[in-house]
Amino acid sequence: MSKKVWTWAPSLLCFLIVLGFSCTFHYRAPFHDHWDIVPLFAAMQSGEFRFGDLFALHGNHWHASAYAVMLGLSPFTGMAHGFEVFASVLFAGLGFVALIRILTVSMHRLGVPSARAWAIGFCGFFFFSLDQAANWLWGWQVAVFINLAGALWALERLTVGAPTLSNATLAAIAAAISIYAFGTGWVLIPIGFALLVSFGAFQTPKGWGALGIWTVLSALLLCHFALALNDPAADYSTSSLPDKMALETWVGLTHYTINFIASPVVRFARDSALLTALIGFGLLFWAIWRLRTTERRNLTRGLAPFLAMAAYAIGSGLLTAIGRWEMFGVKQAFVSRYISFGTLFWIAVFVLVVFAIAKTRHQRHRSVLALMGLLFVLKLGNIPSVVQKSVGISQQIETSVETLRQTYPNTASETFGVLHHPAQNIEPRLQDLYAHRASLFSNLEAPAVLPADDSISSDPEAP
Repeated sequence: MSKKVWTWAPSLLCFLIVLGFSCTFHYRAPFHDHWDIVPLFAAMQSGEFRFGDLFALHGNHWHASAYAVMLGLSPFTGMAHGFEVFASVLFAGLGFVALIRILTVSMHRLGVPSARAWAIGFCGFFFFSLDQAANWLWGWQVAVFINLAGALWALERLTVGAPTLSNATLAAIAAAISIYAFGTGWVLIPIGFALLVSFGAFQTPKGWGALGIWTVLSALLLCHFALALNDPAADYSTSSLPDKMALETWVGLTHYTINFIASPVVRFARDSALLTALIGFGLLFWAIWRLRTTERRNLTRGLAPFLAMAAYAIGSGLLTAIGRWEMFGVKQAFVSRYISFGTLFWIAVFVLVVFAIAKTRHQRHRSVLALMGLLFVLKLGNIPSVVQKSVGISQQIETSVETLRQTYPNTASETFGVLHHPAQNIEPRLQDLYAHRASLFSNLEAPAVLPADDSISSDPEAP
């Protein structure tokens, strides 16, 4: 097997497994929050859609980038959700390209070209892991992968070299796309300033211009967010924040963030979250220290992209904690949908440890290799439970879809309870999809006959 095949085969295999898994088991109907895009789809069909509708806050997030993808696909696909999950995999692939570009530049800066195959292999294994099954199968979660792709491309442009106006502009665009997809993108704002400064923004006129571009981006986004918060529909965004910033709050937020970071490795063994996070941070600090003793000239620039990824994962956990901890408790951090964000921390850990081992290969690293092996095995153990649960939901959705297709509008509501949260009333949404032969009702032969039931609201915004 050639060196090139050995380098790329593991990542390609992981990508193909995810692609096949997503195409086979994707959710064939809107699921929970996904129902909230149906009024936008119906507005498009009736000609009442406004561009500003894309930017309404959904809970604590904008999903405008994801709405643009989902609604943009709908005229060609009839809102078939398989195309949405296919888009998720493609955006993940786009983000992976940025990740490999970052890795390649850092590898040369630190003088560890021999680490390429192992580093790329670990990146592919973590980035395309099946314990993100909830996101791979749910078309609504295309927002997650747009967010990650935007974040990684922003980091790539900010760390490719000395700050320039063109790179700062491209990074700003990527960051805006990320923020408009998912709220964790806000972490990019302070990270961006830190990277610009560490790469010498204060030393050249172009650097000052890059700082100006990033500052303008930050101000515009914050102003837009402030305006969005004034919308009455955004009440949840403010009321869900912690009531007070006492010691108890900080302890809770920290505990939640630790669980968030540990979840991509030990979601199935939650009691070990603190120990796992400590091992991860310990390995990260060990790698930095080892690289520091052997490579000083380009150390900061070599480390910066991966430390930024780790910071993005930690910041995402903290932002999520601020919005979720008080209402749902620290265990909510183990929701498998968050694994995609926390994964960036473990990519940073494994890549920098591989770099450090390659840089000091004349030394023994038995303890470090043992800890990495343990984390790798735990990661493998993380996958089955998430896959089993997500596939089980997919099968339940498939049963509900077939029932709805055969019996709607005379379908008992309890037969499709799996599709929505108990507090949701999806009857108006079902009516819209049925009328337009979209989503689960696509390709039905019978003419569209709406149920003559006055108890069903005609308001597409009805809760």
